Amino acid sequence: MGNAVWRGVRLKDILAKAGVAGGAIQVRFGGFDKPAHSEEPPFRKSLEMDVATRDDVLVAYAMNGEPLPVLNGYPVRLAVPGYYATYWVKMLNDIEVLDRPDDNYWMKTAYRVPADPCRCQQPGTKVPTVPISRLTVRSFITSLTEGQRVQVGQRYSVRGIAFDSGYGIAEVLFSTDGGVHWARAELGPDQGKYAFRSWTASFAPALRQQYSLQSLAVNNVSETQRMMSAWNSSGYLRNSIETVQVDAA
Repeated sequence: MGNAVWRGVRLKDILAKAGVAGGAIQVRFGGFDKPAHSEEPPFRKSLEMDVATRDDVLVAYAMNGEPLPVLNGYPVRLAVPGYYATYWVKMLNDIEVLDRPDDNYWMKTAYRVPADPCRCQQPGTKVPTVPISRLTVRSFITSLTEGQRVQVGQRYSVRGIAFDSGYGIAEVLFSTDGGVHWARAELGPDQGKYAFRSWTASFAPALRQQYSLQSLAVNNVSETQRMMSAWNSSGYLRNSIETVQVDAA
């Protein structure tokens, strides 16, 4: 994972230049890449018109001030901030406006989640589904690793990142005892509503024992990480609180 600065042409301007007729429902995108196996359908993804015409959806031709690298979608790719990467079609070569919901495999069958607002279901059940879309709010500890040995009495600056779908991170809480007690972490600079937000918290192990470190992010519309992820058959939208266990000696 990483942050990047994208430059491109707004998709809404391309659509306006082309002239979109009334009755348009979705915009479908395809790329130059081919399926790994001949029996697989070509990869195609579609956006609703209200998403496709947002000011921040781009046909991007540059990344961090340089032409797109091949592995990042050269010569142009779709950039849909706040949405899962399945919509960020690389090597973009086809844009099609649809007057009906897209029924290709990658929209109708794959990358779908339960339609219930919780995006959850009971194991073994079949429920109505919708295409996956917005990122969930998440945070990670990045400066310590699972099983790492730390020194009793030494103070550590625990670092991490948090992000969401574009509302922005309001706060990150940090726990050293598996979520029994929480303290507010210090947020780093706000580099844009879609960028990772860095955070730091202080940790000084006092006893020779195992510590369960956790972080919990909350965004500006009060969406928060879950203690346990909502279950769905595809395993999508995971945003449960992650635990990093360290041993103090």
